[in-house]
Amino acid sequence: MNDTLKPVKFERLVALDVFRGITIAGMVLVNNPGSWSHQYSPVAHAKWNGWTPTDLIFPFFLFIVGVAMTFSFDKRLAQGQSKLRLFEHVCKRTIILFVLGLLLAAFPFSTPDAWGRWRLVIPYVGLIAGLEFLFADDPPFSLGKTEKEKIRKIIGWILSLGSLLYFIMDFNHFQTFAMNTNTGATIRIPGVLQRIALCYLIASVIMFYTKARGRILWSAALLAIYWIIMKLVHAPEGYTADVTGQEGLLNHIIDQKILGAHLYSEHPDPEGILSTIPSIATTLLGALCGMWLQSAREKKDKVLGMLFFGNILIVAGLLMDVWFPINKKIWTSSYVVFTAGMALEFLGMCIYLIDIKGFQKWAYPFLVFGINPIFLYVASALFLRPLVWIKVPGAEGKSVALKSWIYDNLIASWNTPKNASLFFAIAYVALWFLFLLPLYKKKIVIKV
Repeated sequence: MNDTLKPVKFERLVALDVFRGITIAGMVLVNNPGSWSHQYSPVAHAKWNGWTPTDLIFPFFLFIVGVAMTFSFDKRLAQGQSKLRLFEHVCKRTIILFVLGLLLAAFPFSTPDAWGRWRLVIPYVGLIAGLEFLFADDPPFSLGKTEKEKIRKIIGWILSLGSLLYFIMDFNHFQTFAMNTNTGATIRIPGVLQRIALCYLIASVIMFYTKARGRILWSAALLAIYWIIMKLVHAPEGYTADVTGQEGLLNHIIDQKILGAHLYSEHPDPEGILSTIPSIATTLLGALCGMWLQSAREKKDKVLGMLFFGNILIVAGLLMDVWFPINKKIWTSSYVVFTAGMALEFLGMCIYLIDIKGFQKWAYPFLVFGINPIFLYVASALFLRPLVWIKVPGAEGKSVALKSWIYDNLIASWNTPKNASLFFAIAYVALWFLFLLPLYKKKIVIKV
């Protein structure tokens, strides 16, 4: 292993890739415990108000998205790409991220012959493939110039339009599958990737037409509007619902009215419609950090500035917590300010350790994770599901899922329940490091 870390491309900010890697590794860790019934509190979400280290992960990722957007957009514009071409690629990435989220929700959890779910997966895969063919050559929405371009465009149009037509014709199945109690599952529309997609799209539009001052004003306005809505708008009198906290009742009512049964099993949905408003501000605050990092200041001055503003935001978030408690599930304004401050501190420390002090060996695994974060998130979520489909002989001759057999016999048999659950998650993260290491060494970046 080399002493010096190098990003896949020289334009990339290594410390940002490492911070992204830490964040996505944290996502995989907390999403894949050996048992959901046995977890240490730091690797589980706060039940309602308050926060745990796990509650920092998602806002950190959105913050990183905002930072990366400034580098990516400025680079493309400097290369002569028009804002129209750039926005087309933003739309493509938005659609693919959103559809990948739907694919994760639809992909079978239990048996591979769950045709009801496979019917939902088919158009998502087709649409993603179609968009990749269309965007292989610029301009994307054209018939192509050369013979090869025309073939790619034709394939792209057929896959894209065919998938949309398929989904429309089979839309009744999408609607009724979530309400069919025999399936025992819900096809959820909101989700982590879906929220990333929406924040990326809306933040992009704001960034196209604003500079630093405008982005600050937009961030403040989004947080203020959400706070006002949550404090002044109340649920209809007599309306009741099974929600974790009454502060989230309005969020759930809006989600239920618009999305029906396509929601998370616990209410309110943590990636619901209303709470997307403040999460956009998280992305914009990341974009402001990206502008700071691209300034002509010395690295030490940049880090000192990040630590300074990070401390201010943390204190401000804690003060806001008195009136509007820090809460991940409804993404409160205090939560946005507090987690943005924490993100500034963490990223600032990564830059200090890696780029200024030269302490780099510790970060190698996280750099491997950080180069292909979306691929890791999607692949790690899908990988375990076939292990649930596969049945093997268990105790007393009963068939059990291969995943359960591995966990019970190889891990839980010699561990306490919480230690076993955590060890399984750590082992799963380590396994993905081994999977991703060849991609990193060959400088293969799977872009979305």
